[in-house]
Amino acid sequence: MSIIKLASLAADLVKEREGDWIEPKEWPGLNPDKPLEQVSLPGLAFLTRSLNYPPYASAYQAELEKLRQAYPSGTIPADVLAKAEGKLAVEFLLLGWKGLDVAYSPEVVGGVLMAEEHRVVRSMVRWCAGLAGRRKVEFEETASGN
Repeated sequence: MSIIKLASLAADLVKEREGDWIEPKEWPGLNPDKPLEQVSLPGLAFLTRSLNYPPYASAYQAELEKLRQAYPSGTIPADVLAKAEGKLAVEFLLLGWKGLDVAYSPEVVGGVLMAEEHRVVRSMVRWCAGLAGRRKVEFEETASGN
C-alpha cells in the first residue's frame, strides 16, 4: 500500500516568489487544420512566478474589482481584459523566456502580453504561473498486513 508524503504536497515558496522555469512542452490549437491536436513546443520555457505570488494575487483582485465596476453588465471587452491581464503578467509574473525567436526584454514583453492577438502566449504564461512552485507528489510504500 502507498501513502502520500505530506511534504510533497507543500508549495515551494521560493520558486513561487522568485520564479520557476516551466516548459509547456505542447499546446493545443496551434494547427488550424487540426485544432484539437497538441503541437510540440521543444525548447520553449517561461520563467514565471506563481499565480499565488501575494503581490500578484492582490493586484489581480483589485484589477478585477475595477473592471467589474467599469463594466457592470459583466461583459468585459476582450481587448480591455487582455490589456489588464497582460499588464499584471508583465509586472508580477513573467521574468524570462527561452525558445522564442525574440530575446526577452521588458519592452518586448509588455508589447506582447498586453496585445489582444497574443492570447496564446498570455495563456501559456498564466498556465506556467499556475504550475510555478508545485512539487511532484511523492509516495511512500508501507507494509500491509492482515
